[in-house]
Amino acid sequence: MPLRTPLLTIVAYLSLVMAVFLSNGSALATTLNVVTEEGSLQFTKNSRVEGVATDLVRAVLNEAKVKGNIRVYPWPRAYEQAKSKPNTLIYSMARTPQREKMFKWVGEILPLDYRFFRLKLNDKVNPTTLEQAKKFKIGTVNNGAIHSYLKRNKFTNLSKASNATSHIRMFMAGRFDLIILNTSRLQSLCKNTKLDCNRIEPIINIPEISNGLYMALSKQTSDSLHKKLTAAYQTLKTSGQYDSIMAQEVIK
Repeated sequence: MPLRTPLLTIVAYLSLVMAVFLSNGSALATTLNVVTEEGSLQFTKNSRVEGVATDLVRAVLNEAKVKGNIRVYPWPRAYEQAKSKPNTLIYSMARTPQREKMFKWVGEILPLDYRFFRLKLNDKVNPTTLEQAKKFKIGTVNNGAIHSYLKRNKFTNLSKASNATSHIRMFMAGRFDLIILNTSRLQSLCKNTKLDCNRIEPIINIPEISNGLYMALSKQTSDSLHKKLTAAYQTLKTSGQYDSIMAQEVIK
């Protein structure tokens, strides 16, 4: 009988230690659901997701010692998962005021400089203001940031594509008059879609949405995991690894 209280104390202590260990182990073993869309910054090649944005995401995960399964979906499905599922990382997503409080932001992938483009030969498409641009047929990726921007600003003559690659190919084929592109990723966009971007030209700047493309976590993901990934991203920035990865993408 005298040994009962110490024995119970030891059992309780060991149970507490085990619970803490399992909790930490569970956190360490978390595998992120990483989602994105097909585009010039990330694309599927030989059944593997590649591209400079994907390289950066993998570098951040590696630095943070966090596992991630990267999958490509149509943008609406990827975006919905990032809004509703815990332990989900999404990239490359425009950081807009409307999305600011919906996600836990990790770091910028690429700065944005959005402009309306036309085909050079199509000189009848000649708006000089956003209001004038509403008269023309505009291509956009369904449910993307650009699509949302156009709808908010009462653009109604829209032609929707399921992803960024088909979006620009439809434009080059003359399926619509105008397209909104980020000039800081135009170089790789032309390269990866094998299209001659000497055939297009910018005509209207759009400073309202020229912010940046980011990687972000779902709101339901833990703060500790968010801090870990953010710290890993900052390490890549300060060490120069970010510049090395993105050098081929950013136009100097």
